[in-house]
Amino acid sequence: MNTSIDQDFYRNLSRNTLLAYSFLFLLTNSSLSAEEENVAKEERRVLTELTITADPFNHNLLEHSSPATILEKNDVILKAEPTIAETIGQEPGITTSYFGPGSSRPIIRGNAGDRVRVLKNGIGTLDISNTSEDHTVTSNPIAAESIEILRGPETLLFGSSAIGGIVNVTDNAIPENYIGEPLNGSFDYRQGTADDELSGALKLEGQAGKYNWHLDYFHQDTEDIDIPDFAESANLRAQEAAEGEEHEDEISRGKLLNSATRSQGFTAGSSRVWDKGFLGVSISSSRSKYGVPGHAHESHAHEDDAHEGEEEHHDDEEHGDEHHDELGDEHHADEDAGEHSDDEGVAIDLEQVRLDVRGRVDEVNDFVKTAKFNLGISTYQHDELEDGGIGTEFENDAFEGRVEITHEPISSFEGVLGFQIQGSDFSAVGEEAYLPQIDTIAPSLFLFEELPLNKHWKLHSGARYDFVRYSPEGLSSEEFNPLGLSTGVVWNPTGESDYTLGLSVAYTQRAPSASELFADGAHIARQIFELGNTDIDVEQSFGVDLTMKKNTGLVTGMLNLFAQDYEDYINLSNAGEEEDGLPLFNYESVDALFWGFEAKSTLHLHEALNLWSHDIDFDVQVDFVRAEDKSNNTDLPRIPPLRTIVGIDYKYKRLFEARAEGVFASKQDDIAEFELPTDSYKTLNAHLNFNLPFPDYELALYLRGTNLTDEEVRVHTSFLKDLAPLRGRSVLFGLRGVF
Repeated sequence: MNTSIDQDFYRNLSRNTLLAYSFLFLLTNSSLSAEEENVAKEERRVLTELTITADPFNHNLLEHSSPATILEKNDVILKAEPTIAETIGQEPGITTSYFGPGSSRPIIRGNAGDRVRVLKNGIGTLDISNTSEDHTVTSNPIAAESIEILRGPETLLFGSSAIGGIVNVTDNAIPENYIGEPLNGSFDYRQGTADDELSGALKLEGQAGKYNWHLDYFHQDTEDIDIPDFAESANLRAQEAAEGEEHEDEISRGKLLNSATRSQGFTAGSSRVWDKGFLGVSISSSRSKYGVPGHAHESHAHEDDAHEGEEEHHDDEEHGDEHHDELGDEHHADEDAGEHSDDEGVAIDLEQVRLDVRGRVDEVNDFVKTAKFNLGISTYQHDELEDGGIGTEFENDAFEGRVEITHEPISSFEGVLGFQIQGSDFSAVGEEAYLPQIDTIAPSLFLFEELPLNKHWKLHSGARYDFVRYSPEGLSSEEFNPLGLSTGVVWNPTGESDYTLGLSVAYTQRAPSASELFADGAHIARQIFELGNTDIDVEQSFGVDLTMKKNTGLVTGMLNLFAQDYEDYINLSNAGEEEDGLPLFNYESVDALFWGFEAKSTLHLHEALNLWSHDIDFDVQVDFVRAEDKSNNTDLPRIPPLRTIVGIDYKYKRLFEARAEGVFASKQDDIAEFELPTDSYKTLNAHLNFNLPFPDYELALYLRGTNLTDEEVRVHTSFLKDLAPLRGRSVLFGLRGVF
């Protein structure tokens, strides 16, 4: 392996981006005219309204020095996909573990699984999505108010496992402030073409005296998605042909079989608000049923063996359309989980009921500025359906609670200290129960402090200590004591946060997950035999982040440089052997190095030209990560390639907005042993949004086109990349109302 960036990297970087041009403006545009200064003040006002709820100090986007992204409600609606991960999948540094439209989990800077925490209003989603990519995150984007993405030292506050970062999905189920009117609400209705999407969401809330109330409901339904060509990649088909394997490609061409989805859920909440705090409770229920694509070929192979291959395979080929629509038909009928067709393949039928209690008290005493607490309790279960029957039943009763105390300044130190505890009772019963029953308890203590030296300089530091105990049935218990430490400095040269420069270093330890320790069996969703390792110890890493931001002016932007040096990185890799007819993948500790960057720059053309009420912005985004196994000087598996996004935005007042963007992903051939390369792709996306303001309500009509070039797109970070491409050309129509 060549450990340096090769010539292709430089060629792709220079060909696909204008990053150098944009950052030349960013670095030189330091003086502002009087008119530009007024614009800068307005930009500061907008940024100060975007408060990061996951930030313990409730910093706004202007003040937050670490890498952070906020998708507000309108952004979420325009970008919404069936999963949270796909909704945010084109944000800087974010990719996904794509397991078909029904299930996907965020990957940040190449860190996947347990290294990224997905939160709901500041605590975990309490599902089992971190154990496998086919287990979806139980939070639907069309029901979200905002989505926050944080990286850097503050993620220590939410778990030692959050090395990659956190994704926090917020709603207003427990209103923290007075709503101010008896009734308001919103609705969203949408239809899509490439997957026949039919989705909707409704929110109602209001205030009665000092009490707030909240109700919301969502429903999302999609059929098997259209794909440009074969479900199997050209690289996989070539490999199979070389090995003498024959199959009928036409069965899985033009449609991704078994990719239909259905989700629905509701939330009811209430809160009591007073001058110095609030207290509230909510209950939510969600149900999802979706196919896990990529298993049709294997399923047909088994049928051929049982019926000697000839007649039944011909019947499948002749009636392919009926085959791939069966899951969608079952969804519409909402039949019992056990009544699926025998040809259906692998599907997930899950349900979660969750209770949340949250509160805050301000100005408690001379020491405590604010006290917050948050508790979530969940019962979760899902059935994995195979060939029409229940193959494995998963259950997880879980809770997570946290208390945060923000103290008054002590010798100029401002900070938060807290306690967090997580617990779960997990079980899996059935043919593919590759994990034993496991009870987990994990209490934690954390501290984060800031020291403003003057209006230009600020120091920060944090620490976290966890105790993690796994008690698996029939096996010895495992205990870990991970520790995390971070420190950094922020420079604000103007004192107005027009520019910020932040440098942070962190030492983190992560306890192995239950899967990494105890997995032992066929993991059919991944199509591997997964083998854990109880000999592995805590994963240790030393990380450095350098963040540069320019928040106002003709050109705005950010540049994040990062490196994470791991000792005992827990890697799931192909052992080059087979077990029970599946490739054997085992967990092993290796020394690893992750490094890369995220950059985004926007040229606000309307500030250079007199365009009256017309706003035109041109933006360029680039992200790159390289991950190397230092133990044997090879590449780690499932690492995203270099990606560039170039876009142009147009807005006229609040009445109309439009965006067109090109997404350019390079070929990924820095791959691990036994891993196939992934081809490059170029796609075109666009959206239009018409706002129709009325005296008492607003209506918005929107139109979104994705992959308008109908390009074959494969996600290199997915186990199913060679079996399940992304959706082809799609157009979505939507109507949103606020009243």
